[in-house]
Formats: sequence, C-alpha cells, structure tokens
Amino acid sequence: MTTPPDLETLMSSIRQGRVRVGPRTRAIALLLHGGRADTTQPRRHRDITYLRMLPFVTAVSRAARGRVAPVLVHNSDGGWVAPSGSGLLQTREIVRRLHEEHGRPVVLLGHSSGGWAALRCGGQDAVIGSVALAPWVGEDETYEHLHDRVVRVIHGEADDVCSPQRSRELVERLRAEGADATWDGVPGGGHALMDRPWRWHRLAADAVLDVVERRT
Repeated sequence: MTTPPDLETLMSSIRQGRVRVGPRTRAIALLLHGGRADTTQPRRHRDITYLRMLPFVTAVSRAARGRVAPVLVHNSDGGWVAPSGSGLLQTREIVRRLHEEHGRPVVLLGHSSGGWAALRCGGQDAVIGSVALAPWVGEDETYEHLHDRVVRVIHGEADDVCSPQRSRELVERLRAEGADATWDGVPGGGHALMDRPWRWHRLAADAVLDVVERRT
C-alpha cells in the first residue's frame, strides 16, 4: 500500500497566476483547467487545457471591471480527478490560501475535470458559488454540500466527452432541493469550448458576476 503524498508535495505541481486585488474587488474567481487523471500535463505554454482557459481570465476581468480578480492555476500533475482525491485536496488548499491572503470570497470556474472540481469543492467555507463548463459528473456522486451555494452549469448540447444530460439532471436535483442552480445549454456546443468561443467566454463571465452579485 502506497502512502499518499503530503500536501506540500501535492502543491509543488501547482503554478498560480498573479492575483490583482484592489479596493473594489469583491471576490476572487479561481479558474481550473481540464485534463485527464491518468496523464501528466505538458508545460503551461504547451498545455491546451490551460491555454484554453486564458481567454476566460480576460473575459471575467473585462466584465467585472475590478469587482472580481480572476486567477488561473496550472496543475502539472494531471487533471483534478485523480482517484486518490489529490486534485480535490489541491483545489481546497488553493482556495484556503487565496482567501487567507486576500480576505475575499472565492468563485470556482472550471472546465471538464476542472468543472467537476469546482462542483465537488463548492461547499468550502470560502466559496460562494461554482460555475462549471462542460463538467464531468459521476453517476453515484452526491452534492448536498451545494444546497446553500450558487451553482451555474453551462454545457454544450453536442458534448460527446462529458454528458450534458448528466449535468442537467444534477442541476434539476439541486433545484428540487431548493438550491440556487441553473443549467444553460449551448446549442451545437462541443466539449472543447472552441465553437464560437466568444459565446462561452461571455456566458462564463456573466455567470461569475451573477454569483458575486447574489452573494457579496
């Protein structure tokens, strides 16, 4: 039986962008890229899952006008869905450090496995809401921790990697239990967010701002 790595070892694979917090900043948006659990990610400048999220940083920053500080992190140790649960440990530790250092609540914005991590870690004390883009959703997972959070799921209706039906059913369950949760389908949208990317950027930025307006 192998011993799981300690937290500092896990965090050594995380590279975090600059956080620009000013006097008008009401929240931090933590952006989580996608990726497979069984592979090591390439370096940041060659990692398409990371590069895909860079325009979302710009979109949130422009839409927020200083009210939200977006920060994108890169996990070189594969995606966030490792069977060991290390990706969730990493996500929660990043949230903890951001909140402790900057004193602002956090909105999680993730794609694919990063969307899954955003949903799974959405109940953390410092987190006020989760925005998941084409998230992977497990069949037998429970999400009671999201009942008092804002949840926004945006999913391409033509996604053949992560099931839009499954994410929609999750939102329906959350809404039935009283959660502030919505599901927006992107007609013809695939998993890679490359079809009319400006549409994805706008929807994601609007969702982040919606969370902030409702909870800060």
